Amino acid sequence: MIKIIDTFQEFRKVFCNKLDLSVNEKVELWDKKYIFKYPELERKIKEDYELNGYNWQEIAKKLVFNNIEKNYKKMIQAYQNIVQIINKTSKKSFEMFNLNLELNVVLYCGLGNSAGWVNKYEGKRAILFGIEKIAELKWHTLEKLEPLVAHELCHVIHFELRGEDDLPRGIKKTKYNLGIWRIYEEGFAQFYQNKLLGKNVDSRGKKWMEQCNEKRRTLKKLYKEALEVGNTQNFFGDWFEVLCINDAGYFLGAELIKKLDQKYCIEDLARLNFEIIKKEVLTYLSE
Repeated sequence: MIKIIDTFQEFRKVFCNKLDLSVNEKVELWDKKYIFKYPELERKIKEDYELNGYNWQEIAKKLVFNNIEKNYKKMIQAYQNIVQIINKTSKKSFEMFNLNLELNVVLYCGLGNSAGWVNKYEGKRAILFGIEKIAELKWHTLEKLEPLVAHELCHVIHFELRGEDDLPRGIKKTKYNLGIWRIYEEGFAQFYQNKLLGKNVDSRGKKWMEQCNEKRRTLKKLYKEALEVGNTQNFFGDWFEVLCINDAGYFLGAELIKKLDQKYCIEDLARLNFEIIKKEVLTYLSE
């Protein structure tokens, strides 16, 4: 069962007829009139930057609220489309994987943190959808949102089957280990989103998939090299790129899991211990 926690309606109310304010005034409005009403959400959004050495106010001014007026219509469309598809897609995913769980779905306007991310909210597992980031990426259409929603749901399924949503207990959080885990974790969601939707699609588009496929061998070599120096960040996130491609790690991860899906049942694949994950990742990258 899912519960939609809709803070975006409050954002719309606060920003109604205020889109022509200065950037600084918009940041102040977001901070003092909207997000402060949701302390847990506010903490997650701001700490996502602060804990990684960024100043959230500077991010807000330079990357978010300078574009809010331009992106506002896309934000409304994104919000309406998520509301339209979330119940149907979540029901299908729970039936497909034979799970019955409680899930919070948070709709909000943040600081460009992520289009979608899985976390805890109000004490339960949750998917947080950043409407402003979805609009920025131009993922506001049903065609683009279906893979995003399916991807985040497959993270939820994975973590539920596994019983944890991070590196296993006892495994040190080194950059090397995080790089091994990330390609496996994102690959699981990327591969099974297509199983869930019954088609090979991605929010990034067909051209992205073709580019990744064309450069697959080089991307694998570069990921292995990045692992060895502890710097796989450029393979994940639209702020970074490898060979002029964003998010190449998602493609590589899906290829990895496609191979492992022929070797393990989904339950075993979801619960692989870290040493086996590491062995399978290194084998895949070396092929």
